[in-house]
Amino acid sequence: MAKRAQMPKASSVGQKARTVARRPSGAPVVLWVVIGAVVLVVIGVILLQMQSLNRPVATSGRLTEGTSWGPADAPVKIVEYADFGCTYCRLFALNQGKLLREEYEKTGKVRFDYKSFIIEGPNTREAANAAYCAADQGRFWDYYEVLFNRSGTGPVESVFSRTALKNYAAQIGLDTAQFGRCVDSGQHIPDVQAQHTEGARLGVQATPTFFINGQIVQGAAPYEEFKAMIEATLKSVGS
Repeated sequence: MAKRAQMPKASSVGQKARTVARRPSGAPVVLWVVIGAVVLVVIGVILLQMQSLNRPVATSGRLTEGTSWGPADAPVKIVEYADFGCTYCRLFALNQGKLLREEYEKTGKVRFDYKSFIIEGPNTREAANAAYCAADQGRFWDYYEVLFNRSGTGPVESVFSRTALKNYAAQIGLDTAQFGRCVDSGQHIPDVQAQHTEGARLGVQATPTFFINGQIVQGAAPYEEFKAMIEATLKSVGS
């Protein structure tokens, strides 16, 4: 007589079912932990960026004419083509550029002119326009200082948004109503574009690029090299 197939005990089936059900249960917990950690990191980055955007920058408050320092008849004339979103431009502005101004501005021997050469796109074009709006109030160099301090602290779309640009103006005490109108209308965009075209015609291909009495110098060279070129130029012109 054939034996009937023995059915598994109910408790055994239940145990297997419970075992199968337990295996994936840990996955959703781990996933939510990972998602939570990522969210915390993103929030932390955003908070740090907001703090850096609102951090005050020490400025001189001195009034200057246009986007230059030094007398127009100085024997050495330096023209810089730069972009506010350029890393090496920032390096020069906050280091070699400061040292040059400290050493040579009062001597009357050097004239330094800043001009725009946009390589990073529409947002840095907006920043250049805003800097020239600050120049209308005699505060280009203070605003220049703020822009280069902010550059690289977050996405360019937020660091150089119109809202942020207006906030920087308020931080250094500009007439915010006048500044806002200038920024919103893009008043100096034609000047920015004209300077870029001029730079390209002169052979500028990257930023920063300098012309020292017409001699082209590319990149943020060490301060000692800039000083040596200035002194050699002064000697050649008999100053």
